[in-house]
Amino acid sequence: MTTPPRKRKLVVAREFDPSRWAHAAFFLGFLLLAYVFSNLTEDMWALLWSYWPRELGRPAPNLASAIGTGVALICALVAWRNKRWFTFVSEVAVEVSQVTWPTKAETRVATIVVVVLTLVCSVILAMMDLFWSNVTDWLYAL
Repeated sequence: MTTPPRKRKLVVAREFDPSRWAHAAFFLGFLLLAYVFSNLTEDMWALLWSYWPRELGRPAPNLASAIGTGVALICALVAWRNKRWFTFVSEVAVEVSQVTWPTKAETRVATIVVVVLTLVCSVILAMMDLFWSNVTDWLYAL
């Protein structure tokens, strides 16, 4: 008894859709704004509470996060609905798709070059610092 051969999945080459990447960029922007605005709201609430503790209640982290996320959502929706901004982000996605990215070997070599040059520059600067430190010590001793 033999097992039937596996069916191969049909691989379909998809066309590049910049609007899909634009939607992803706006969503990531929303997440970033939500984080920033949540922390900003909580910090501002704590600052204002330190001046007016009776008028304002203690800062509530959950409420501050909800306010920050709501503000971020409104900003992201306004940006997403703006035709000029959406077109710009789509055009950026098209341009990034046309970039010729370096291979793994090229990246490795470039990283090694950067690390070695950083170490060489660090040694040179340390030597210069040591030299000028000794010179200034000698001058102050006069």
